[in-house]
Amino acid sequence: MSPLLALVLGLLLLVPALLVAIPVHEMGHAAAAYFLGDRSVRYFGYFSPDPRRFLDPMGGLAVFIALVGWGRRVPVQSNRISTTGQKVLFELGGPAANLLVALILGFLLRALLRAGLPISFDLGPGLLLEALYAIVFLNLSIFAFQLLPIPGLDGWNIIEVLFRNRYARFFYDVSVRRREIWAGLVVILLAFQFLQGTNLLNYVMAPFFEPASLISVGGCIGYRIPGLTGLFPCLL
Repeated sequence: MSPLLALVLGLLLLVPALLVAIPVHEMGHAAAAYFLGDRSVRYFGYFSPDPRRFLDPMGGLAVFIALVGWGRRVPVQSNRISTTGQKVLFELGGPAANLLVALILGFLLRALLRAGLPISFDLGPGLLLEALYAIVFLNLSIFAFQLLPIPGLDGWNIIEVLFRNRYARFFYDVSVRRREIWAGLVVILLAFQFLQGTNLLNYVMAPFFEPASLISVGGCIGYRIPGLTGLFPCLL
């Protein structure tokens, strides 16, 4: 297969993965809010299968550039999701949904492989399994990425819920400077990539990604777009 065709297929297979993983994440938040007592998420259409409600342009672009991503945050009523425990459960709803989908589809992928079906870029069942593999990977990737303690991600939101009352000024300053923080993190990632030849995300995501991947597919997996990017959050 030519490098150009491998690049195109690697990108195209991320499209169905993105259309599954990001809406699943946001619907996970919506489901958590609903069961915690905020029925507004249902009335505003956050259980709709239409991915346009959930996709964020920059978060979708990040999938093709860095193999991580995010969607449009599900708004909730503060009078319904008010206690610390409720807020933590709401934040965990998105990653939990990605993990659940990765486990279910990972078990399916393993069953199909045991049945003798191949994974390949050739037209036919092998390409369908490659697409299924991409969906499993991206759900695992978003699950692990969102748990990182970075402002704007679920992991940071959980930390803020737990400690904001004690360190209100610090969290306010972080929220004001969130763009600068993200810009600095991008610079650090690029510096590691070009100076060390290392994707720093492989290391920081591994504590969450690796055990989830081992349970889902029986090994720690990665994804590569030939000639463009790759992500292998595995320390084994």
